Amino acid sequence: MKKTMNSIGWKYGLMGVVYIAVQLGLEFLISQLLPEFYEKNAVYVALAMVVVAVDLIGFPLVFLLTKNMPKAEMENEKMTFGKFLLCILMMYGLTLIGIIVGQCLHLPLTLPFEDIESANKLLELMLGSNFFVRVLIVGILAPIFEELIFRKVLIDHVSVNGYLPAILVSGIMFGLFHGNFSQAGFATLIGCLFAFIYVKTGKVIYTIILHMIMNCGTSIVTLGLYEWMLDSAAKFSLDANNPDADVLMNAVMDYDPNALSFMAATSLVLLWMGFLFTMAIAGLIVLIVLAVKKKLQITRKEGEESVKNQIASLFAPAMWFFYVICVVLFLFNYLPPIVKFIITMVKNN
Repeated sequence: MKKTMNSIGWKYGLMGVVYIAVQLGLEFLISQLLPEFYEKNAVYVALAMVVVAVDLIGFPLVFLLTKNMPKAEMENEKMTFGKFLLCILMMYGLTLIGIIVGQCLHLPLTLPFEDIESANKLLELMLGSNFFVRVLIVGILAPIFEELIFRKVLIDHVSVNGYLPAILVSGIMFGLFHGNFSQAGFATLIGCLFAFIYVKTGKVIYTIILHMIMNCGTSIVTLGLYEWMLDSAAKFSLDANNPDADVLMNAVMDYDPNALSFMAATSLVLLWMGFLFTMAIAGLIVLIVLAVKKKLQITRKEGEESVKNQIASLFAPAMWFFYVICVVLFLFNYLPPIVKFIITMVKNN
């Protein structure tokens, strides 16, 4: 087990190094050679860099590095439509728990040091990006290649020594590779769920579709509705985040089309968020019921190492190479605003 995990650790760690190097290199080149283009198309550049680093380089790299490693046969449990719907509910249930845990770690590291103007500018850039580009990259390409990397390739090789370590390492590595606590919490939990589904069915297409549903639902639909709400508010000079009730009601009474559009968009945002919350609660209930009925058990293989040894293998020496790379990703996200805040405080004093 340790031998397998050491092999996985350095291979995926190398992928992380390449991922960081490619993104930094491309960002530097584009910002230096095409500064105006970089400034006007920051979101598209960021999305393109992820596609190059993960899809075009990361996946082929780990595939080639691991192709000679032993592979395990997955189980072949049939996924009915009813079971698939339950998986969707469980996915949202775990997402809710993961978001709560993740935000408890994310907010203390961001709120005291947050640059409001920069945060709003980034949101504006995301909202101003092309809808179809977001669907293609976030809704389609990301789920395909992330599932191939962190489910198909990873689990095929780790499962040789048992399904439990494969499920755990798949979720943990997937979560950490996001490089921020805001996403790492729920990514780890749904990563474990996706790994469980792949182990049980042997078909990565199920997890790819679930991943697409997640990304399209939270990133595409939610962002699209919020964009509609902001656009409607801007057209009659209303602050969407803190609307003046009197101004809004007067505009609605006057049948202002922009005010009516804002009210419709706001209503849909609330309905959508309520729908997601209801799905999450239902998913948690499903998880509890299935756990109590022992429907989520993992098959143990003959000659498989003890659970203690399997968990210990997650901390094999070479695995720390991957973990350190992930720490670097976290530092890239959290350190700059903290350093900027400290420098500003020192200058002001």
